[in-house]
Amino acid sequence: MKRRLMAAFAMSMFLAACGSAAPGTGARKAPLAGAPNGVAVRATDGAVFVTDDRTNGIVMTSNIGGDDFSPYARIPAAEGERTGLSQIAFAPNGHLLVERFGFGAASAVFDVAPSGQIALASDTNAARRRLGLLVLDGGTFLSSWFVKEGSAPATGGVSVITRGRAPRQVIERDIVTGLQKPVGLAEVADMLYISDQAANRIYKVDLQAARAANAPVPASDVFATIDAPDLMAASPDGTLYTKCGAHAVCSISKRGRPTVIENDLESPRGVAVDVARKRLIVVDRSSAPDKPSALRVIPIK
Repeated sequence: MKRRLMAAFAMSMFLAACGSAAPGTGARKAPLAGAPNGVAVRATDGAVFVTDDRTNGIVMTSNIGGDDFSPYARIPAAEGERTGLSQIAFAPNGHLLVERFGFGAASAVFDVAPSGQIALASDTNAARRRLGLLVLDGGTFLSSWFVKEGSAPATGGVSVITRGRAPRQVIERDIVTGLQKPVGLAEVADMLYISDQAANRIYKVDLQAARAANAPVPASDVFATIDAPDLMAASPDGTLYTKCGAHAVCSISKRGRPTVIENDLESPRGVAVDVARKRLIVVDRSSAPDKPSALRVIPIK
């Protein structure tokens, strides 16, 4: 795997894949306090929203590098449980959806209205540790999850969640199984891509076929082999972006070929594609309490 990444890095110095950026093409770094994880961009104005595990909140900025991040919402923390938020994504109505990881006891998906009002998006299985989130439409979204009992290996999958109309109504249906630790989710032309961090793979699944099937489909079609992928994003041309290895971010071409685009991050986490402004935004989380985290802003085609 190391040899493959090194070869991809060397190739990127001469020819960048479609929708990707070669290293050293003007990436900017914006300091960010706290313990950031997921990131989302509002398409209308380019405002950036980031989840903070330390405060269990969401912070935002309308101008990366031009002003400070300000608090946007505080997600309710489960009593007696550690704080931690995963992916964040925009719904068509301008609301934000955000996942609470839950540590095997208190996961949930919350809806944050532009007014600041916070509510459960839908009741879900609280024992599942939730990571990836993908909005399909105003009332339906996908969640990647895994469960772990004691020393047994983790097992996970992807479920489709529909907003419940009645209080305490749980509408969660598994559509993909057979994963170890699924993290990132992305959709391109009705194909669902799932990054499995424990398996070092990105799987490809026909989303419409999986939703129509009478039982969950197994993840078996390996699209790319990546070292420890994390949260994921896709550009309209089909290029995927995710963490690769301990300190790098890769683009993955439509043929499943990885190319390193930044390789000096401390701990890459969430990624978001800002289509209108042709940039990739990457969360770089610091592991040292006296060193701030950051957002990396990388130009893309």
